[in-house]
Amino acid sequence: MRIARLKPQDADRHGTYYHMMNRIAGLPGEFPFGDVEREMFIRLLKKLAAFYTLDLLSWQVMGNHFHLIVFAPAKAVSPTEAARRYHEYYRNKKVIDPESPDCVALAAKLRDISEFMRELQHQFAAWYNRTRPVRRRGGLWADRFKSVVLEGSTAVWECLKYVELNCVRARLVQDPADYRFGSWGEWNGSGRHPYADDLVRHLRYNLGEHTAVWTIHKFHSELRKELARVNAVEAGGTILQIEAATELAARRPAPLRILDRRVRYWSDGLVVGGMLFVRNLMASILPINQVATHQTSPEDAGEGARRLCAWRRLRVCDS
Repeated sequence: MRIARLKPQDADRHGTYYHMMNRIAGLPGEFPFGDVEREMFIRLLKKLAAFYTLDLLSWQVMGNHFHLIVFAPAKAVSPTEAARRYHEYYRNKKVIDPESPDCVALAAKLRDISEFMRELQHQFAAWYNRTRPVRRRGGLWADRFKSVVLEGSTAVWECLKYVELNCVRARLVQDPADYRFGSWGEWNGSGRHPYADDLVRHLRYNLGEHTAVWTIHKFHSELRKELARVNAVEAGGTILQIEAATELAARRPAPLRILDRRVRYWSDGLVVGGMLFVRNLMASILPINQVATHQTSPEDAGEGARRLCAWRRLRVCDS
């Protein structure tokens, strides 16, 4: 049975953060996306990000799946702004009247994650099928994309690290900065984040007053140290090795210590955040008598840090 996707309007007063992902249909161990395919996916992703009003904060495209972190604003843009984006996206080959009902509907569509993902996956699948040596037909993606609602205050920062380290866990590179099909790799390879203003704005908003004066370069430095630390932890390093990796990353230009190990909640949970955030969101969606029956699994956040919880809807994996 298909389950309605969570699109809470009140997860945050200014909008909702999502970790979204999907993988291709096929046998385990198939990795059909080479450099060309991954580059095309990112090109389409950026093109649609300019059309939609979602803020794209992080991405990583792998050989058979992808991860995105996006922010969906709580309010739609004006019909005038929607028309401007429409004309720019279609290069004035299509025209829409800002005063028309269609433009009002377009303004609402431009903040909808389902519409965004539908277009992204459809456009990529159409290109992929068309460009195979033997023309391919049929669906490409295994299922509906998955989405996890993130509490901005802590979960966005932690999920950012989770996404950017996927290439290391897959043993494609030792340093995520060397993987050019992710936002961190592009940031390091080009010297700039393509959505730096959006990233700074959201991280300042969520990480607290002490980051109010942080520049994009400061966030880069802090994220570099955190990625090195988490990478060393997940590699089974000793305390001295973890400290050495962090210090080395600091030399190569108040880190948070949360969720050091890879957990399924980032991809198979429904909501990740503090207990109050998760419980309140559950209560806004479920009948009150069902809230207590659903599990919210706390994850060890480390000494001095707040504990993150996940509203679970985990599937049993076949062995």
